[in-house]
Amino acid sequence: MTDLAEVVELLEVEQLDAGLFRGSQPEARPPRVFGGQVLAQGLRAAGRTVPDGRLPHSLHAYFIRPGHCRTLIVYDVSRLRDGGSLSVRRVSAIQDGEVICDITCSFAEPREAVAPRWEAPVVDGPDELPDVAARLSAYAAELDGWWVRERPFDMRPLDPPPRAALDELDAPAVIDPVSRLWLRADGPVPDDALLHTCLLTYASDMILLEPVLVARRTTTLGPGSVASLDHAMWFHRTPDIAEWHLYDRRVVGEAARRGLASGRLFTRAGDLVATVNQEGYLSPHDPRDWAGPRLRAPDQTATS
Repeated sequence: MTDLAEVVELLEVEQLDAGLFRGSQPEARPPRVFGGQVLAQGLRAAGRTVPDGRLPHSLHAYFIRPGHCRTLIVYDVSRLRDGGSLSVRRVSAIQDGEVICDITCSFAEPREAVAPRWEAPVVDGPDELPDVAARLSAYAAELDGWWVRERPFDMRPLDPPPRAALDELDAPAVIDPVSRLWLRADGPVPDDALLHTCLLTYASDMILLEPVLVARRTTTLGPGSVASLDHAMWFHRTPDIAEWHLYDRRVVGEAARRGLASGRLFTRAGDLVATVNQEGYLSPHDPRDWAGPRLRAPDQTATS
């Protein structure tokens, strides 16, 4: 149960040598390292090596093997390019001599964003919505309070989270694979543009696969298990994670044991901040369950 202050501290990676950094682990010591932590620490380390003024504009990562919280993670940053407008870095996240995640990220100087071509979904604002703990209060007694645990971000879902969806949504032949919520940092954040981008990266990985889980009638804790395979982000604007962002997520592809989700993050004013894609591997508790519902192709023009 990691709060915002601890996440900010986790992102203060220690520099060991030129291009070599070390990231700490949360005090709670969960069995596996959270993938968003690895992405955010790796991006933070890479950002420490680029020319002043350049901020992330894209990130592509593969989760190669699961990490654990018994030892620290070393981030080996390679300088692939420092051009006139772009800097590219490759980051190997290493634990116990093995690469657990491989990240390539690109940096550029922030520029005025072009006029938006996409409209943000028209939804209720966050002030009218309960936070995720209140939304899942009916399950507070399950799993030692896991569903109502402290989170580093204030999250206010518009659609049922996976655990609630198990009880609230019927299982028709077709499930609309859309899940939306508002999020912001649950506490003060230092005025550091790179840190805000890293925190958005951390948050993006927490819940991107939720529409896949809803469609598959499961949760992050079962039945079966869930693991992220890769993660890609494009940053269109420098985020202010202290402000509300609408996270609109959809299922865009599926295979027998894999689901691909895509997300877009908008400011409250409707500006597109980031686009995210992630594929997850879902291990079934019963192979027959993977007949699964067919997914309706999302209507990209829908606004609600």
